Amino acid sequence: MNIYVVNILLTFVWGMIFLGVFRGDRGKKIFCALTSIQWVLISGLRGMSVSPDMFSYQRKFDTTMKTPWNQLFDNFYLVYVDEEGKDPGYAVFEKIVQLFTKDFQIFLLLVAVLFFTGLAVWVYKNSTRPLLSMLIFDSFLWSFFALTGTRQTLATLLVVFIGGKFIKERRFWPFLLISLVAFTIHKSSICVLPFYFISQIDITKKYIAGVLSIIPFLFLFKNQYFRLLGSLVGYEYDEFANRGAYGFTTVYFAVILCALLLLRYVKLRTPDYKLYYNALFMGALFLPLVFVNPAAMRVVQYFSLYIMLLMPSFISCFGKKLQTPVYTVMVVVLLVMTNVYRYSYAFFWQ
Repeated sequence: MNIYVVNILLTFVWGMIFLGVFRGDRGKKIFCALTSIQWVLISGLRGMSVSPDMFSYQRKFDTTMKTPWNQLFDNFYLVYVDEEGKDPGYAVFEKIVQLFTKDFQIFLLLVAVLFFTGLAVWVYKNSTRPLLSMLIFDSFLWSFFALTGTRQTLATLLVVFIGGKFIKERRFWPFLLISLVAFTIHKSSICVLPFYFISQIDITKKYIAGVLSIIPFLFLFKNQYFRLLGSLVGYEYDEFANRGAYGFTTVYFAVILCALLLLRYVKLRTPDYKLYYNALFMGALFLPLVFVNPAAMRVVQYFSLYIMLLMPSFISCFGKKLQTPVYTVMVVVLLVMTNVYRYSYAFFWQ
């Protein structure tokens, strides 16, 4: 059976047992831990055939192994002064790991442990319905974070799972520091830095109208928009024919529509609604870039993770009698629209 389907089924089982039967804070902790462990195994034990990026990452890992420390630190000057190369912090991270192991598979496993531990803690502390949050991840967000990204995965851990705490607590200097570290690992993470200031903008009718009016304009002039921001977010590629992420974009704007329809109810029940709505809007503002270069989806993904926290808050907007049916419908829609059935998987020993 497809490993991703097995993962979803197990997520259901753990949810029914630890969130439905046992309930309470302890059950929530166990559920988040188990679902995190599942993804650590899927991501960390994946074979080279799962993603074409795996070969380039392994070559880079081997190159770093042969590179002396002084040259790695010299690369910071080359990248940020002479503008040669990119993301020197990632090589330093590789070199630190290589002090303990020279095995690329263990390196991948470590990255998976770091990321999915961060995800588990993030969901545990912020989600009102962890099962729905994890099903959202299992359905739409898993591919990049679990199978293809490594540099971006580490950057996401820093600016979203750790940095998000500093944003909520309004601690700018720790957030700035961690953002600068993430920037050296993957340049695209710089786009999250303005979110510190944007995250607390009040969600008013005028603000919503302003954001929604800008989005069509950005789509209309997407090529010019890409030329303006392509280098900034780390994708200095020439424009090329791209069909765009129509499926993802449709789902994304469907979430925006639901969020706007339920706004007055979410405001009353969700203390961090400004953070979630502004993250949703920022992701939407970057979506036009994806229709020029699909690699720009990496930028959108930083903000799309907040959907995992926003959508569960929708359910509490309904009366108690309707919450279970609404929850069921949302889960069914997720499973029907998911793309996990189309992907193949192989462990590294296969």
